[in-house]
Amino acid sequence: MFGVMPDAVSFGWTFVMAIFVEGGFKMGDRPHSMENIPSLTFTLYNITHSLFIFVIVFGAVYLLRKRKLFWPLAAWGLHIIMDIPTHSFEFFPTPFLWPVSQFKVDGISWGQPWFMAVDISALLVVYLILYVRRKKRAAR
Repeated sequence: MFGVMPDAVSFGWTFVMAIFVEGGFKMGDRPHSMENIPSLTFTLYNITHSLFIFVIVFGAVYLLRKRKLFWPLAAWGLHIIMDIPTHSFEFFPTPFLWPVSQFKVDGISWGQPWFMAVDISALLVVYLILYVRRKKRAAR
């Protein structure tokens, strides 16, 4: 849940509005083109993809839980760290230093077909390794 939260908060409301208020996406619409994206989405993206905001929230939750770490929240920070090298200047570079700095990294877009193939292949290998280990443990 926390790993998906940065994108769900940033873009989720845009999709909900398009479906329920505007009657859905029409053929030929390009919801991913920058000029069709509302300014609120950019603001929410800055907030949810900032390591500074993450550290403040993580710290506040830590203090509210009487100095006990809430590890599921770390998935949010991991999402940001993974986004930094996998977003290019062309489409939503990660504002990980917002609001302190506008510095962003021009990474490799995860939307590139070859990148998606490597990503999915790596996931399949990891899941296969986990499956084989579980089978071996069950056999013992």
